[in-house]
Formats: sequence, structure tokens, C-alpha cells
Amino acid sequence: MEMMRHFIFVGLLAVSPLLAASARSGQAPAPKKDAKEPDDPYEIPDAARERRNPLVRSDLALRNAQALWQKHCETCHGATGRGDGPNARLHEQRKGHAPRNLTNPKVQANLTDGDIFWRITKGIIEEGNNVIMPRYEDKIPSENDRWQLVLFVRELAQPAAR
Repeated sequence: MEMMRHFIFVGLLAVSPLLAASARSGQAPAPKKDAKEPDDPYEIPDAARERRNPLVRSDLALRNAQALWQKHCETCHGATGRGDGPNARLHEQRKGHAPRNLTNPKVQANLTDGDIFWRITKGIIEEGNNVIMPRYEDKIPSENDRWQLVLFVRELAQPAAR
């Protein structure tokens, strides 16, 4: 009987490191995200997606937005929004894809005004903090200016703009 207990004890000692290693090899649970942050970098909260542009299209709003576009967006998205700006090739090499072609009606059809506003405001950040598109909340602090940019992005898909 004593021999049997000794054998079981030694067996447990031998197996316990294997069990511990097995438990450690599993992935640790992901840290909890703040409820305000989307789980996926491309996922936009429903409330943000549903936002509607409070501005109406006007020549003044489009001129203001064009100046913002030239300063902040043109280097990647290009002057006409085709995703062919001076930094587009570098973007493609680093990120694996070109900036979005915002003149494409199919791209535009899949974006609400709220989507565009969110992406301008919060940027597009992948897991691991890989910045696909920087956030402009600080560089363009006025919500009104960001909504004007949404008007401008919508204008890019119009045939006359191409």
C-alpha cells in the first residue's frame, strides 16, 4: 500500500509540469476594451454609423473642405480621391494595400456619412496599433470641419468630380 501511494505521488509529480505547461500554452484572455472603443478596428459603433451629416452641401463648405483635404488627405488619397497620392505607394508597401479609392461608387455605397466621419475622427487602427489611417480628431478639432470633409468625400464619387 505504501508503495502504491509512493508510485501515485511520483506520477503526479511527473505529470504536473506537463499540465502546467499545457495551461500556459493557451492564449491569455485579451484585455477588456473600454465600452466606447470598437472591438474591431474596422467596426464602427452603431450610434456612430447612424449619424447623419448635419450640414447641407454648399460651395463654401466644399471649398473649406477642399483646403482641409489638400492639407490632411491628399498625400494618401490623392487630389481626386483615387488613392493615388504621393504616399500611396509607401502606404501599399507598408500596409499591403493602397489607400481607398473614394471615387468608386461601390466604396461610397458601403459607407454611411457616420462611417466617414468616424474614420476621419478616430482613424483606422488595426490590432497591434498598426495605423492604417491616422486619427484627425486633434488635427481637425472642429466637428463642423470634419462634417465638411464628409461632404467633400461624397462629392468625389460624383461623375463631374472625376
